[in-house]
Amino acid sequence: MQIHTSHPVVDAVLDRYHRELGDELPKYRNHVLRSLNYQQLLLGEPVPDTAALAWAVHDLGIWTAGTWDYLEPSAQLVTQHAAEFGIDDVEGTRRMVLDHHRLRGTSDRLSETFRVADRIDASRGLLYHPLTRTDVKSVVAQLPYLGFHIFLARRAATYALAHPIRPLPIVRW
Repeated sequence: MQIHTSHPVVDAVLDRYHRELGDELPKYRNHVLRSLNYQQLLLGEPVPDTAALAWAVHDLGIWTAGTWDYLEPSAQLVTQHAAEFGIDDVEGTRRMVLDHHRLRGTSDRLSETFRVADRIDASRGLLYHPLTRTDVKSVVAQLPYLGFHIFLARRAATYALAHPIRPLPIVRW
């Protein structure tokens, strides 16, 4: 299995937001690339540029909009950057971003593998199915976590304390 430690679309987008991401850039970049690799394994073929753009921006609203309610701001970045990368299916790409925290599956293969790949990485590989633990370990060996999950836990806790009625605005049914 070839593990991709870079992708031209991901690299171009993240380079633009290095100022907003600051010290979290390596953490977020590795999360994006780990997830992209998981999706490629799930698909059994290279990830299309639509998914690469969705990966690059899927959580970026945390930094660009400064909120834990970041799905719509992240999806807006798809709209902003799609033409630059020759992406015509803007709505499908936005859907990957908006639905990546859905609890239930989706019938669209690309969106579903996107959702599952993010779940695998967000759980630190604990919810690795349908991949294997070996798959996850191989990807993490090349793209380590670098404290990404600690960052997420802190952000989630801070938001939940400030918004106890709606502590997880990013989770969708």
